[in-house]
Amino acid sequence: MVMENILGVMRKYETFLISSHINPDGDSIGSQLAIYSLLSDFGKKVSILNSNPVPYDYKFLLDFWRSHTVLKSEFGFGITSGDELLLDNVEVAIILDCGNISRIGKELAPKIKPKFALINIDHHLGNENFGTYNLVNHDACATGELVFQLMDYGNIKIDQYIANCLYTAILTDTGSFKFSNTTTETHKIAARLIDLGVKPNWIAEKVYEVVPYQRAKLFGKALETLRLENSGKIAYMWATREMFDQTVSDSEDTEGFVEYLRSLRGIKIAIFFRELEDSGVKVSLRSKGDFDVNKIAVKFGGGGHQAAAGCTISETLDKSIDMVLSAVMAEI
Repeated sequence: MVMENILGVMRKYETFLISSHINPDGDSIGSQLAIYSLLSDFGKKVSILNSNPVPYDYKFLLDFWRSHTVLKSEFGFGITSGDELLLDNVEVAIILDCGNISRIGKELAPKIKPKFALINIDHHLGNENFGTYNLVNHDACATGELVFQLMDYGNIKIDQYIANCLYTAILTDTGSFKFSNTTTETHKIAARLIDLGVKPNWIAEKVYEVVPYQRAKLFGKALETLRLENSGKIAYMWATREMFDQTVSDSEDTEGFVEYLRSLRGIKIAIFFRELEDSGVKVSLRSKGDFDVNKIAVKFGGGGHQAAAGCTISETLDKSIDMVLSAVMAEI
């Protein structure tokens, strides 16, 4: 019923704003662009407005033939089907891949005040069902899976561009189909997207084989901090602001660092700490087996999934490392 209601809203109203969480990933970007394209095909006025720019790894999805304008804004990124970004007097807002609306950013979140409906599409544990309509399924491997199901339910044509967006969303949020959230349904959807024209090798190349020089230099410095705990079951490392300055890199260049830690032999829990530009530390957690890193992230105001989660701690790097490691050790 919720899918029918959401599609009804999409057809009824004319102006839409789409947003997603800070520091967007492949699921966030792919899902947003798929919904943007759907609404554009409906002839609607629609904008995407995010608090951070599109990461380099996913900019290839912006290279498409549809009518759109990329605009600078007081936030990090915006595209629109018209001449200006829509924010005020928007009829419907669609929030994707967020457990709560504050995840879109502390400056942007208070400005989301749609006239008629707020649509929440997400797959995270602990979603607060903050929307007028909530399409939330914790068993979905990615928000992109839910967007696919929404379009499939409505018998909406998925062209090759939308298929590329949704495949990217699913590919990245399942860790290239190797995380525990990968299901039979995941592979069925991937197969259907391939039938619609997706070339898996091309998307994998665009996402995973475009490592810039500064990222490699930053990874080298971060790797020097690698530590093991609990008889080699926990691996962690960090990146400081000094490392970013020395390598002329930024937060975007830490993509994949925590996954590397997770790939080490014998590791059950991987943790990557990144010093933020102003203050505080961003923590990324991954796990193998039954350990639930979401429980750790929630302790510090974050969240995610059993095998992948994150949080931000308003402390020094050393203090943050001690706090997270203590919390992990208490749960083992």
